[in-house]
Amino acid sequence: MVARVAIIGAGGMGAWFARLLKSRGYRITVADRNSGKARRLASQLRAKYVPTNIEAALGSDIIILATPANTTVKVINEILPATSRDALICEICATKSVVMPALRAAQKLGIRTASIHPMFGPLARGIRGRRILAIRTGDTRSYKMLKHMLEGADVFFTRQDIHDKRTAVTVGLSHFLNMAFAMTVSNGRNLAEMRRFAGRTYDLQMLLAEAIAHEPETTADIHITNKEFRRVLREFEQNVRMLSKIVDRKDRAKLLAQYKGVRKALTADPEFSVAPITFERVTDVQSTGSSRRHLVNARRSH
Repeated sequence: MVARVAIIGAGGMGAWFARLLKSRGYRITVADRNSGKARRLASQLRAKYVPTNIEAALGSDIIILATPANTTVKVINEILPATSRDALICEICATKSVVMPALRAAQKLGIRTASIHPMFGPLARGIRGRRILAIRTGDTRSYKMLKHMLEGADVFFTRQDIHDKRTAVTVGLSHFLNMAFAMTVSNGRNLAEMRRFAGRTYDLQMLLAEAIAHEPETTADIHITNKEFRRVLREFEQNVRMLSKIVDRKDRAKLLAQYKGVRKALTADPEFSVAPITFERVTDVQSTGSSRRHLVNARRSH
């Protein structure tokens, strides 16, 4: 029997999972508070559209919640009465502490639950080799149900508290740095002109910042909902203040000592030794892509 999967949330990741699972033979139902978005996705996939989350949950074997972190708990509570007791609710938000109590409440009702965090964006091509963090919920049956759905992915199991601590740095801090960078460079500056003065580091940093800026809601939720991020942010602020004071004093020896200390600390990262080579390769690809865009634009202008 073909499993029936409800995708609640027709945004980037909801659409990504809908396409993946449709290609793997699941029967897909789509719902979103933005009915136009849900209808379009359902039409593209020849899937079923329903106007409410409750209708999506009814009769579904697996319910994937691709909703913003600040609304996921509300959606879980909304669909519980309509969810079959042998069904699975799987949420994919980036902060786990906010959703775990709701998932535990669902488990007490006999509903299976899973919590995963795809460590990639909605433009990812395919699932093979993609890192997905899976949170241990105490229900081993749940992830057996997801085995076929996630086949090919690099699934890494962890605890909820460890997840939030680690991603406060790997996701929260990296997003924050890029947003702060983007705010600074876009403050009264001509960004097109800035490109004329840009080196590879600036180009790569802008690529990261602009990609993240496409998803302001997701980034805001990561920073607000993950309590561990506040601790990381305080640590970052201390480092910025300390380096700023050294720069203000024009103390080259002290600044150089700090930077050498950073280099030594980073040798603990297995990727450190190959970083310069990787940087060259990434920026070469980026430069080639940029050149192609300029060529296309030039041809269009003629």
